[in-house]
Amino acid sequence: MEHVYQSLWKLNNWHIYGFEALLRVPNPKITNIEHVFIEAREQGVLYELDTMAIRGAVSCFPLKYIKHELLFINIFPSTLLHEHFEIFLQTLIDDFPLIRGKVVFEFSETIREEKNWESSLLKERIQMLKKHGFLFALDDVGKGVANLQKVMDFQPNFIKLDRYFAKDLSSSIEKQRMISTMQSYCQDHIGLVLEGIEKENDLATAKLLNVPFAQGYLLGRPGKITANLFGQLQTI
Repeated sequence: MEHVYQSLWKLNNWHIYGFEALLRVPNPKITNIEHVFIEAREQGVLYELDTMAIRGAVSCFPLKYIKHELLFINIFPSTLLHEHFEIFLQTLIDDFPLIRGKVVFEFSETIREEKNWESSLLKERIQMLKKHGFLFALDDVGKGVANLQKVMDFQPNFIKLDRYFAKDLSSSIEKQRMISTMQSYCQDHIGLVLEGIEKENDLATAKLLNVPFAQGYLLGRPGKITANLFGQLQTI
């Protein structure tokens, strides 16, 4: 397995705000990484795979060159709820002390994880993450009605809107209205990220709507990450 990283941009100053770590398997027979996680879940080793992916995302990232950028790492709610996760997190901090205040754990919804969102322990674990200096994001918001309730219940640091809202945004008044509503709700206490930007006119519309952060192939494709001569992070 290996990791690639995709840039997130801050639109008001056109600077890279962070990078999302994405797991890849260099095997031509595996075209969708989600199938690997589905298989791991069925075999009862999802926690092991997820924590291995988290550690790999951190270890492959040039942490010493981080200035203001954040590292977004995907995680399943079931991983956070696992009885050994606190030990894993403390070990991760001990091995990579520079991650404090620089990592955003990104939760995405799947049907298989739905029952874990109902756990009374989940809010406690999220608070535990924040206590250790980590941030929390909800991914794919807008893909289902239920996750709007999660936004209000869990008050994430970031909301990542599903790529559906970016597609043909410039020609869709309804999508523009919805994004404006979400941005009005978020204001300054939640960072709104629009994913899936692939066309220049959709990017321009997002900027006009005051969307603060964006991500997509137009802005940067996933790739290996390195630091240039000036210590600036970039994908190659």
